[in-house]
Amino acid sequence: MIFSGHATNQDIVSDTRWLISGDPAGVTDYGINDITRNVNRWYDRVVSLIMRADGRWEWDDDNYDTLPVATTNLVSGQPDYNIASSSFLNLIRVEVKDQSSNWILLKPISYEDRKGSAMTEWAETDSTPESYDKVGNSIILYPTSDYSSDSALKVYFQRVPSYFAYDDTTKVAGFAPLFHRILSMGAAYDYCLVNSFPEKRATLKGEIAGMEAQLIAYYSQRSKDEQPRMTLHKEDFGVGGGNSGEPSVGWES
Repeated sequence: MIFSGHATNQDIVSDTRWLISGDPAGVTDYGINDITRNVNRWYDRVVSLIMRADGRWEWDDDNYDTLPVATTNLVSGQPDYNIASSSFLNLIRVEVKDQSSNWILLKPISYEDRKGSAMTEWAETDSTPESYDKVGNSIILYPTSDYSSDSALKVYFQRVPSYFAYDDTTKVAGFAPLFHRILSMGAAYDYCLVNSFPEKRATLKGEIAGMEAQLIAYYSQRSKDEQPRMTLHKEDFGVGGGNSGEPSVGWES
């Protein structure tokens, strides 16, 4: 479903107005700027649901023409690398290139993994990074690199959706078309909420909940090409076991 301007009203803006009034050209007091803002708000909600539901097939907005991978230069003696919180929603993995130009997967850690010891005293000798911590809008490398290398720090991530502009006509939402109507129903719900249409608001709320449940089910079952496997898990009941984590900015992407 395109955002606006379809010849036969098969678009989000027309559907929003139709859901409220029964007329795709109705509710003229619901301006295009307000509809755009509310549609993008519901776009955020849809993406948050998808990211909670998707598994081994990580979602990315179909409107982007680049992969969600970014690189930046590795600087000798610099532990802290900024990541733009306005673009990065979720880090999936971090890799670094060693001095032999081989890529190494870094292990995620947190302050919780170093209870009882100072972070500054751990991995204090500069060397090839092995781990990273996520702090605010930064990733911190441990140990700090003792060499510099161009485009040698690589981040795989999930990013914000590609939002609609008020004058978009041919653009479509970057998730499964089966669920695009959540955006028009959500924008219609917002109008009904503000203008005190309780019965229509309740109806829309139920329809949205049903479609969101279907969206979650769809994105949680997308990797049909991968068969689930059962593996034995060894429990260590000994004393002194260590903690481990799963491998889970002028950035270029």
